[in-house]
Amino acid sequence: MSIYKFLDSVSGQVILKLEDVTIYKVANIGFVVFNMLDRPVNVMNLRLMPQFDRIFKVLETCVAQRQFGVIVFASGKNESFIAGADIDMLYPTTKAAEIEAMAAQGQAGFNKIGELGIPTIAAINGAALGAGCELALACTYRVCANHKKVQIGLPEVKLGLLPGSGGTSRLPRVVGLQEALKIILPGGDVRAKKALKIGLVDAVFPADEFKNQHAFWRHVMKFAEGKLWKSSRRVYKPNKSWGDWFLNSTYIGNWLVGREAVKGLDKMAKGKYPGPYFALDAALNSVGASQPAADRLEAKHFGKLGNSSQSKALISLFKMMEGAKKFAGKCGGATGISPKKIGIVGAGVMGSQIAVLCAKKGLKVYMRDIKQEVVAKGLALVKATFDRRVAKGRMAREKADARIALVKGGTEVSGFSDCDLVIEAAVELMSLKKKIFLELEKTVRPDCVIATNTSSLSITELASVLDNPERCVGIHFFNPVGKMPLVEVIKGGEKTSGDSIATGYRFALQLGKIPVICNDCPGFVVNRILGIYMGEAVKLAIEGCQLPYVDDALLDFGMPMGPFRLMDEVGLDVAAHVAPVLEEGLGERYASDPRYLELVKANPQWLGKKTAAGFYLYDKGGKGIQGGLNPGFKRKLDRLVKKSPRRLSKSMIADRCVFVMLNEACMVLEEGMIDQPEDLDLAMVMGTGFAPFSAGPLSYADFRGIDQCVARMRELAKKFGKRFEPHQMLVKMANEGTRFFPDRPNPKQVRQIPASECPRSKL
Repeated sequence: MSIYKFLDSVSGQVILKLEDVTIYKVANIGFVVFNMLDRPVNVMNLRLMPQFDRIFKVLETCVAQRQFGVIVFASGKNESFIAGADIDMLYPTTKAAEIEAMAAQGQAGFNKIGELGIPTIAAINGAALGAGCELALACTYRVCANHKKVQIGLPEVKLGLLPGSGGTSRLPRVVGLQEALKIILPGGDVRAKKALKIGLVDAVFPADEFKNQHAFWRHVMKFAEGKLWKSSRRVYKPNKSWGDWFLNSTYIGNWLVGREAVKGLDKMAKGKYPGPYFALDAALNSVGASQPAADRLEAKHFGKLGNSSQSKALISLFKMMEGAKKFAGKCGGATGISPKKIGIVGAGVMGSQIAVLCAKKGLKVYMRDIKQEVVAKGLALVKATFDRRVAKGRMAREKADARIALVKGGTEVSGFSDCDLVIEAAVELMSLKKKIFLELEKTVRPDCVIATNTSSLSITELASVLDNPERCVGIHFFNPVGKMPLVEVIKGGEKTSGDSIATGYRFALQLGKIPVICNDCPGFVVNRILGIYMGEAVKLAIEGCQLPYVDDALLDFGMPMGPFRLMDEVGLDVAAHVAPVLEEGLGERYASDPRYLELVKANPQWLGKKTAAGFYLYDKGGKGIQGGLNPGFKRKLDRLVKKSPRRLSKSMIADRCVFVMLNEACMVLEEGMIDQPEDLDLAMVMGTGFAPFSAGPLSYADFRGIDQCVARMRELAKKFGKRFEPHQMLVKMANEGTRFFPDRPNPKQVRQIPASECPRSKL
């Protein structure tokens, strides 16, 4: 959808050419085209904002001279409009007033669009997110292409912010308060058809089907011609019913909408993420307010949020995620390949889930198991997954059938002969996995990478049975495969080749995952640190702490679920299998009470969520039953409890569980199991859900203060044992006043916004 060739075809005349923006004239239509040549997408940044002054001076002159009767804002990027504001513009800043001024500057720039006095049109040909969406909202009209790359939304709350250039006031006016909050509060976006349905865009035009067709831009041109010299003022009518009018346009209706929204935020954000609360406050207060008044409150909130520890952490996490998605420099110069055909050994739940993920991305799959009925069950799971997508309207039947057809299965090992990568996903038995590896090496091509999805067994030992161990790599998916974003790519000692690691990394990227490279050790990185965390939770239970109380303490800290709920999710049999592996490889700090392990193994019907009973009880759909502690398990666990149980505060419980993780994380770094602190934090957030508003255990330590962590750990060590003695790495950092992430904004210059300051009480 190149606009430049279209403008050439209609004799577009250049009126002004700046570094990132060009103004064209086609008859009485002005085209303002953004194109940042040094970036793959357009963003609003400090370089672009000064150009706005020159742009609008020229536009105002052209309007005054009646050269322009309508102005179209467009992108010179194919399939991309404006992807948002450059977060590097505000990330280093630690003064709320300066961040507030940035928002006010953006608001002033977009307000000028409405002051031109003629109709303006945003022609959206791709992602219009954040500031890109806000620019479009400032226009009189919005049109977009019927293309899969079109996304229109306001994702700022995902970075701990709120829309800061008029989004919280303009979006409710355009689509109504209810629909606006569905986008603003979760940081969401909508596609073309949905945008048209809710009134966010005025028309959806066909995208180009072949090169130089210019279908989209010709429709934009015709739409613009129909708006020449018309009024720039517009009254939006988002209400489709009396109920909509009541909720969107009356004080009581707004109060009801706000009250329900706060309930939802309290349930999901729990006050840990202030961004949505402040965004809601700005949106509610904008209803009926003038644009300047709405802008002032929005900018004030933006400044406060921008200097919060939550926002700095979430932006850090975003930057880590974006860094992981870039292959360059990740594998020491090795290139590897992007595999096209994948082999999977094991057609159980894990193998089938991996097959589904591969098929979604258009990769061919051969899935093998020793029994045909197991293969048939795995293939049925693949088919059922795509059938559900069709039933929910998320995929066309033809496309689903094509994806299903990519997955073949059987009992013959010969199906792996033309694979680029084979992943072993059998049960966690070293002897079985070695046998599978020997069989694979005789069958696959010499350049085929042989991988294992083991969660705890040694990659180095597995590779030792191969004649060519350099082709062996660990590719560890987390369950459920479709939802968990992390993939650990594990080196098998010194023998795994760079190309094998690179292929594993590329494969994870192909699947849309976040890969992290680590070295071989028991539990690798995530399960190793998670294991010490779960072990501490078990110690608390044996000391007499009630399981729901422990879970609630970690939920209050910011974990997505408590440790006992998590063990039910993982499977108590899996946890019991991994625990001895960690203890054998890492020492007595991983030792579990043998009575507890026997208790876990005692009843094969108490394996967690998958058997509808573990620490808790579950219904057939896998949902926890209210008040549903497993009474049988509780009775047996109570027998292990000490006679004089300790009564601990929730903060004490959280500190105990988190600080053993921090100590273990330091050991992982010290042993060189992972290359850099960023990778460890990313792995823990993406693999366990570790409080994202803290950006990981090491970032959490930086924000809390290394010296404060050391002091608290020494207190815990006196009360509960030497496992809490701070690692020497922490002691050294505390003495020297250093941090894990010295290049990030200084934590002492930002402030955590507590739940009590989230503006919910006014509602």
